[in-house]
Amino acid sequence: MDMKTIKIAFLIIFVVFSKTLFSQDLSNLVNTNFPANVKEMLVYTIDNKEIKFSQVLDSLKGEVVFVDFWASWCGPCVREMKESKNVQKTLKNKKVAYLFLSTDVDDANWRTGLKVINIDGYHFRLNPGQKYLIQNLFAIKGIPYYIILDKEGKIADPRAPWPREERLIALLTNLL
Repeated sequence: MDMKTIKIAFLIIFVVFSKTLFSQDLSNLVNTNFPANVKEMLVYTIDNKEIKFSQVLDSLKGEVVFVDFWASWCGPCVREMKESKNVQKTLKNKKVAYLFLSTDVDDANWRTGLKVINIDGYHFRLNPGQKYLIQNLFAIKGIPYYIILDKEGKIADPRAPWPREERLIALLTNLL
């Protein structure tokens, strides 16, 4: 076996292995509801009240929901909000809800971040002691991270495109 063949074989093995290692298949989540433990998770409202995540989900039934996991300290999250505003403009008057779930540990940082991003939607802060439930469910390794829920509240896309990606508008529109 010559060196070129060995390099090609190594490259093929690396590509196959890295896809398995770095990209968890989430297709089993498509068209499913959130598990009970995630629905029971507590989130903080703008009024600093704790409510169950299931209450948030129930209030949004009947609308396609674009979910954005973000934090005030996350530069890419904050920069991508401009693109989210463009998505909102494009789909204005459509039954699409925008759910922003902050992973900020500190309430004051979250509130400051809300002023900075200044975007319409439903805003909640994940309970720091329970946010691992969502992180584990979607194998979230970093933020921003996006998912899409259908009108029934089922997971339509467990790893949705970023707002800057043109295919996001088509995905949301197809679910209307």
